[in-house]
Amino acid sequence: MQQKHDNMHNRKQFQVDRVAFFSDAVIAIAITLMVLEIKIPPIEAGISLNDLIAKYAATFLLHSTALFICFVTIGNLWIKHHDLYEHIVDYNKALIKSNLYFLLSIVLLPISISFLFEQQSPVWLKLFTYFLNLAICNLTYFLMLRVVFHDKYNFSVLKDEKLIVKNKRSTLIATVAFTATALLALLKISWFYVPLFTFVVVRIINRRIIYREKNNKSHHVKDKPHGEKVAG
Repeated sequence: MQQKHDNMHNRKQFQVDRVAFFSDAVIAIAITLMVLEIKIPPIEAGISLNDLIAKYAATFLLHSTALFICFVTIGNLWIKHHDLYEHIVDYNKALIKSNLYFLLSIVLLPISISFLFEQQSPVWLKLFTYFLNLAICNLTYFLMLRVVFHDKYNFSVLKDEKLIVKNKRSTLIATVAFTATALLALLKISWFYVPLFTFVVVRIINRRIIYREKNNKSHHVKDKPHGEKVAG
């Protein structure tokens, strides 16, 4: 019976690992395709440096910023996904489907980037599509977190409620920020980028708070008299 139990456990873990490896491959391909969308524009012979900067600087800045935001978003979600599946020991169809929905939103990003680089399309529509795609990426990951940590399932061995809530909260904040930015771009409001920068500021403040809490806890432990037990 023990041998049968071990075989079942190993089989489940193998299937979970397959999902994680498949996800890594899809995310890697999406990042590669996203970078390939950057095209070097044709440069006329004899053009001066000043004319070159005046002609292409704004476009290059827009494309570089969009690529950077997209890369950071995918990278952040990949790190979260990696940490999440490190603790998953079981699965069902709901988890596999939620993971596929998440991957679908990721593979759509190269298309959003390609559309953003189109010269003839309206700027508001390109920005709306781009930021909406980023919002959906975070939303689908948030929904996958809800499946993993649902009370009726026992998929993850991670039981740290503070860490679980923190992961859900940060992903939800990103979803709201990108959605608000997309809607403001749709309404052609010139300050549509404010929610995006608000999200960045919130993330920085949140990291500073966590850093201070860790330092305070570390100092508290050091200040304890030798031999006294520290709670927790």
